[in-house]
Amino acid sequence: MLNTNPKNIFALSSAPGKAGMSVIRLSGSGVKNITSIFGIDLPKPRHVKLCKLIHPETKEIIDSPLITYFKSPKSYTGEDVIEISVHGGKAIQNIIFKVLSAQKDFIYAEAGEFTKRAFLNGKLDLLAIEGLNDLVNSETEFQRKQAFDQMEGRLSSLYNKWIRQLVKNLSYIEATIDFIEEELPLDLIVKQKQEILIIRQKIEDHLNDANKGERLRDGFRIIIAGAPNTGKSSLLNHLSNRDIAIVSPVAGTTRDSIDTYLDIKGFPVIITDTAGIRKARTNIEQIGVKRAKSKITDADLVLWLMDSSKISNTQIPNNIIDKSIEVWTKSDISIMGEKNICISTKKNQGIIELIDIIGKHVEKGCRTEGVFITRSRHRDALEKTKQHLDNSINISEKDLELIAEELRGAVNSLGRITGNVDVEDLLEVIFSDFCIGK
Repeated sequence: MLNTNPKNIFALSSAPGKAGMSVIRLSGSGVKNITSIFGIDLPKPRHVKLCKLIHPETKEIIDSPLITYFKSPKSYTGEDVIEISVHGGKAIQNIIFKVLSAQKDFIYAEAGEFTKRAFLNGKLDLLAIEGLNDLVNSETEFQRKQAFDQMEGRLSSLYNKWIRQLVKNLSYIEATIDFIEEELPLDLIVKQKQEILIIRQKIEDHLNDANKGERLRDGFRIIIAGAPNTGKSSLLNHLSNRDIAIVSPVAGTTRDSIDTYLDIKGFPVIITDTAGIRKARTNIEQIGVKRAKSKITDADLVLWLMDSSKISNTQIPNNIIDKSIEVWTKSDISIMGEKNICISTKKNQGIIELIDIIGKHVEKGCRTEGVFITRSRHRDALEKTKQHLDNSINISEKDLELIAEELRGAVNSLGRITGNVDVEDLLEVIFSDFCIGK
């Protein structure tokens, strides 16, 4: 699948704004034409050269950038690529873009178009592209590791291995159909079904990953919950090290959910403060309590706060007890006996210990080793693949055409993850997440 767009594309590849240096990337079969446009000599492929860019009309020097040339096919896009490292002033970029835009064979790149051309020219598959996007957007160490592994092909290798095996099984079954009158081994179809069953089990095990890869990519969700005035907002402010929630001695101050994003032991964590759980006294508070209960249901972990300065406390609901931590607050004025987890945000007591406990739950809930599903579209395709394999296994050996059809469906579903088959309708969705110049 080769890119057939004859136009050369260009865009700012580095982050926008003032900087010491900015990188302008060009890709296409005719990018070497900039030698005549700007009056420069290109360096040897994969070498860097200091040049002077000359304005084609005024003949003034625009800038003295570094030029790097990547000759097709040994480039990011698979086409000829030139990268111009200019000084980071916006005026310099604007002049270069204006000159290039005036050329009939140059156009400004759309979002993700460099990476889209890399896909169309066979330099990257869809999994590697999604890994690249995740790598650019990674904020924690384990997010970086997962994204880099995916970009380097760990997931692709696994899925392509399964595809090759299923294609082999399909070829044997189709051979049996084509040579039905020949004396083929009697157990040929039985053996193929046994091998299909093995792949089917591997896919099921892969799906039963507790969403660890997706949770690592999107963030481990922790909800701070409990009765009103138990110190939920104070804990959120303390953990985030800034005043993002209103703290008041008046119960029921928090009416809506408030999020903060943290890096705990290299894992991305989204901590949410919620309205106090009690019988609502106003319509607005009722909405807040309803939202809090919904957040609690969807949470990966709930910090259920109990006020140690009071005898009576709201207990953890039974339906979330298996994913909750009981945290006793206001330990500096406690009237309770010894508790497992006691904190005081006012005196900064027990916070480090609480963070350590949270970290262990986060580490258990996110992936650390292995290859995991990172997106819902992967999971959906794998579920469809498994269904096709289930169907093929349950079909009688006499109905070889039906078995073959189910196997073709399995191969197509699995191939959609990497982009090996039937991906045109996925491209716009995937590349829409990219920024210009990528």
